[in-house]
Amino acid sequence: MTVPWLMGAVIALVVAAVLTPLVRALATRIGAVDLPAQRRVHHKATATGGGLAIFVAFWMAAALAGGLRDHAVVGILAGSAFLAVLCLVDDMYHLSPAPRFLGQIVVAMIALQWGVRVEGVTNPLALFGGSDYLSLGIWSGPLTVAWIVFMTNAINWIDGLDGLAAGVCALAAGTLAVMAINAGLTQVGILSAAAAGACLGFLPYNFTPASIFMGDTGAMFLGYLLACVSVTGAFKSTAVLAVFVPVLVLGIPIYDTLSTTIRRAVNGRSIYTADRTHLHHRLLARGFSQQQTVLLIYGLTALLCGMALWLWLR
Repeated sequence: MTVPWLMGAVIALVVAAVLTPLVRALATRIGAVDLPAQRRVHHKATATGGGLAIFVAFWMAAALAGGLRDHAVVGILAGSAFLAVLCLVDDMYHLSPAPRFLGQIVVAMIALQWGVRVEGVTNPLALFGGSDYLSLGIWSGPLTVAWIVFMTNAINWIDGLDGLAAGVCALAAGTLAVMAINAGLTQVGILSAAAAGACLGFLPYNFTPASIFMGDTGAMFLGYLLACVSVTGAFKSTAVLAVFVPVLVLGIPIYDTLSTTIRRAVNGRSIYTADRTHLHHRLLARGFSQQQTVLLIYGLTALLCGMALWLWLR
């Protein structure tokens, strides 16, 4: 009998590997290409919209592996479909921040209404007495929406170098899959494994030198998906580690988003102003090559994921 999560990972990997060159050919034909610019790192026109292959591969794998039998998963599916349409429009017409942000809130609320919810957080003052876990109560809904929107943008923001977002998401999703499987949560395990497989199937075409970018369609979808999965199933329990560990797994994109936002705010710029203050830009400025930077961030992500797994499994 085939293990469902392994089946999901393999199907997603194969479908993404087959679909990506087809999407690349289509993008090139219709002119959906990312042109070099001052803030960009690439030096030639490159096909974009590869996230469509990731999206299709993920949901095809999840469906075939039996990952669509949970109420919250249906909500994640509905929200991601809405987000995919929004991102395709954005990839083609470059929407301003306002409609993008509004769309992200809508998809987060869809997931929330279908059961994706942050129930509580680790109490940072627990060492001084009191409960280790704080229930969010009426703040659960707003903070869930904030978490999903935050992570949707966090993954989108690290998608600045060839293979960076795909590799980081593959590591994070794979780690979440192991945790879910260990906790006996088949549905969450299938979704996480399928996400990892889709990223790995796409990565050979996206690693330096990339022949296609995932674009917002892929980056925002993966951010949204990881945000939802990380607060579903085992990660909704009242155990302190259930709250802390997913944050550790997603530590690099979280750090990058927070540090970039603070830098822009301190300098009096809008947080949506494009600049070169992201972690990968700062590493490039220190003399690392693009490939070295990506591999270094992979290593840091793997280290955090390893720490998370050790805490979860011990």
